[in-house]
Amino acid sequence: MLLVDKFDKLELSKVFGLTDYESVIAIAEEAHFGRAARRLNVTQPALSSRLRRIEEELGVRLFDRDRGGVSVTPAGEQFVEGAERVITAAEETAQSARNAQAGLGQTLRIGMTQIAAYQIVIPTLVNFRKRHPHARVKLYEGTTAGLEKRLEQGMIDVAFLHPPLHAPDLSETYLLSTPMALFDGDPDPMSRKPMVAYPRAEAPVLMGALARQSNEGNGEYPAAEADTMLGAIILSRAGFGPFAATADYPTPFEKTEHCLSSTDTGLTLDTSIARRLLDRRPMVETLIKSAASAVE
Repeated sequence: MLLVDKFDKLELSKVFGLTDYESVIAIAEEAHFGRAARRLNVTQPALSSRLRRIEEELGVRLFDRDRGGVSVTPAGEQFVEGAERVITAAEETAQSARNAQAGLGQTLRIGMTQIAAYQIVIPTLVNFRKRHPHARVKLYEGTTAGLEKRLEQGMIDVAFLHPPLHAPDLSETYLLSTPMALFDGDPDPMSRKPMVAYPRAEAPVLMGALARQSNEGNGEYPAAEADTMLGAIILSRAGFGPFAATADYPTPFEKTEHCLSSTDTGLTLDTSIARRLLDRRPMVETLIKSAASAVE
C-alpha cells in the first residue's frame, strides 16, 4: 500500500496542494535543497519550511539530510511515487478540459516496448485514427515490467508488451510471435564473448532460456547489460558480445555463422496488448481491435 493511501482522501486534500507534491518531487530529483529551490523559483528557507510542514502532517521523514546532500527515505520513495501520479492526473485533467474546449477528443495513453513499436504500433495507430480521428494519443516507451507497473497504477491506458504478465488485474490480447536471433556488432567475428544480457527482472522467461543456451552453458557470465534494444545494439557494436533480438528487428548487423540463428535458438517472443480488466471504454476497445486487425 502506498503511503498516501493510508490517509483519508478528504483530509489529504486539505493538507497537500499540487505545490507540495511538486516540491517533494523536485527535492527528490535534484537531491539538493538549493537546486530544488531554484527550480521551483522559491527561496531555500521557504522550501525547507514547506517540507518540514509536509513531514509533520504525515508524521514520517521523507528525506535524510547530511553534508553530502539529500537522500530519499523508503517512506519518501513511496510518497514521491504517489506525488508523480497526482501531478500527472492534474495535468491530464487540465489538458482534457482544454481539448474539449477546442473540440478535440479524449487522450489515450499508450505504452510500448522498442520491439513492439517496430512490429505493430504503427499499423495499429493507422487503423485507430480512422475510427477516432479526433482522439489524442500519448506514447510512452519502456520495458515490459515497467509498462506493466505503469498500466496497473493507471499511468497509461494500454501497453504493447511481451508476456507473461504478473498483475492479476490486467487483461491481455495476444497479437503475434516472432523467432529470436542473436546478432553481433563486433568487427572481429572470431572473438568469442558472452551475450549482452537484459535484466532478468524485465524478461525472466526469455533471459532464462537464452542464458541456458549461451552464456551459462559455457560457464561464461555477461560483461554488459542493457534494458533496451538500442542499448544492446550499442554494447554489441562496442565489442561486448552478441545480443538477442527478434529475427526481423532492423539491426545494423547481419547474422553470421558465428552467431546463433533464429532456427538455432528455437525461441520466440510473444507480443500482446494489455489493459486493466475494468477499463471497458470504447476508445480502449477500438485500439485493441485495431491492433488485432493489424496482424490479420
